[in-house]
Amino acid sequence: MVGQSDFRTEFKTFLEVNPFLKEILVNITQVVWIQDITTDRILYVSPAFESVWRRSCDSLYADPQLLITCVHPEDRVQVMNSKARNNHKPYNQTYRIVHPDDSITWIYSRSFLINDPVQKNEYLFCIADNISDKKEVESALRRTLDRIREQFDLSRKMSLARKPEAVLRTLVSAREMRPAQRAALLLFDDAKNGSVIGDETITSWTSNLVNSTWAGESNLYEEPGLRDLFHASKTVVVQDVQTDPRLTRSVRDILLEGKVTTLAIFPLTALGEWRGCLMVFYSAEHQFEHFELRHLKVLVDQASITLHNLELLQKEEESRREAERANKIKTEFLAMISHELRTPLTSILGFLQTLQAEDVSWKASEEHAFINTIQQEALRLQELIDHLLDLSRLEAGMLPITVEPHTLHEVIQDASPQLSMLTKGHTLTIHMADTLPAVNIDVKRIAQVLVNLVRNAATYSPKNTEISINAVVHREYVQINVKDQGPGISPGETRKVFKAFQRGLEVETGIIHGAGLGLAICKGLVEAHGGHIWIRRKSTPGTTVSFTLPIAHEHAFDHRQTKES
Repeated sequence: MVGQSDFRTEFKTFLEVNPFLKEILVNITQVVWIQDITTDRILYVSPAFESVWRRSCDSLYADPQLLITCVHPEDRVQVMNSKARNNHKPYNQTYRIVHPDDSITWIYSRSFLINDPVQKNEYLFCIADNISDKKEVESALRRTLDRIREQFDLSRKMSLARKPEAVLRTLVSAREMRPAQRAALLLFDDAKNGSVIGDETITSWTSNLVNSTWAGESNLYEEPGLRDLFHASKTVVVQDVQTDPRLTRSVRDILLEGKVTTLAIFPLTALGEWRGCLMVFYSAEHQFEHFELRHLKVLVDQASITLHNLELLQKEEESRREAERANKIKTEFLAMISHELRTPLTSILGFLQTLQAEDVSWKASEEHAFINTIQQEALRLQELIDHLLDLSRLEAGMLPITVEPHTLHEVIQDASPQLSMLTKGHTLTIHMADTLPAVNIDVKRIAQVLVNLVRNAATYSPKNTEISINAVVHREYVQINVKDQGPGISPGETRKVFKAFQRGLEVETGIIHGAGLGLAICKGLVEAHGGHIWIRRKSTPGTTVSFTLPIAHEHAFDHRQTKES
């Protein structure tokens, strides 16, 4: 038998005699080696070994076991169990090797036996190729296929959903959203107006792994700084809440209170209309790959269509119910208005008949009290008639409104007598900074709005509780808040109360009070000024009604200067 060193010498001489073969072995990217079956010694290895295995050829000559020790532990048994076949047919293997830096390379090898009949010896001839790029493509294709399957399954589930809550739960089950701790759907009530504070429906979801509550979550959705992040066509990702310069201080504080590190905001668009936003909150920093965002966009678009269809179904159901109740509402309306008109008229007529009685002699103080009662009931009757007229004019767009730059202090001054009378049994607190800008308003009409809101607050909150009025600046508007300490309004009723003839129970007596026109008139007056009115979500006891008025930039001035002049 020729010794191994002799074989290597002869093979080297053979390559020198056949330079074309030597050039092939030196330049091919595949690794070629020849191994003695009997001794396991490496007789030849091509230079490509060093670039693929990232080890020197000499190290392999010195230790042939490198071919085994470099194999990934999970694949080592497979490689070791492979036997050279006596029929000399080639066999293939796919496995991973681990480099000194712990990185991984996928290898595809093809091996077969070479028989030397002269020396009666057998050699193992192997050709190995780096297939890491191919494996990466295969892995990407599998991930893509998995996502397509997931899209199909989740789309099917969403198509069967009958409530926004079910749509949201389906969305957060997507692979990229599973690490999220919370999510919320904000659905705009009017797609044409887009994102308007207080004018949306919110559906929330919280992971079962989250044990703590987020007290400030409802306040977050009313922050104008959050609305600045919304976009009608682009996904917005806040990677790190702590450092992102786009966040206002108040928004950042609320998010940190909720232990949010990453925030993703996806627009909900259906039939070319921006219908809302999906917000996803992550407690740990979460990075999105571009393909992940594309995958999520497909799901979010499907959710948008589903939510739009659910909205159409809901509107159809509401229209059907409204049609069924039309006659009943008409009857109730006529009965209510008849009662509201008859009550003061009955009092007026009763006291007039009492005063006119010839068989009774009344003291001057008693007559004065009767006349005061008649006057109060007449004013109540006049107020009801005025409300009905104002509402009809607002709906017809015929209510005269003269808009000029004024300060809110002028509004408070105009409404002060009525506010004082309405809050005799309560504590009225007014916070109006002197530096508030002027607003474009009709003072009388906005004073009417404040009076109506304070009247409601006084009617529906217990005696000796506080009613507060304050104002803050938000971008192009001044926001006025009227807050009471009453029982509050349930989330499902916050929009209904602005419809005409919606009435509540008076706290002290439990009696249905008024004609239910006050908030409907407030809504019409505020919107006629280019503002918006809504019931704030309850994070504290009571009810807070907020409305906005546009700032008069060209006429803005300091209220203190007005007083001094």
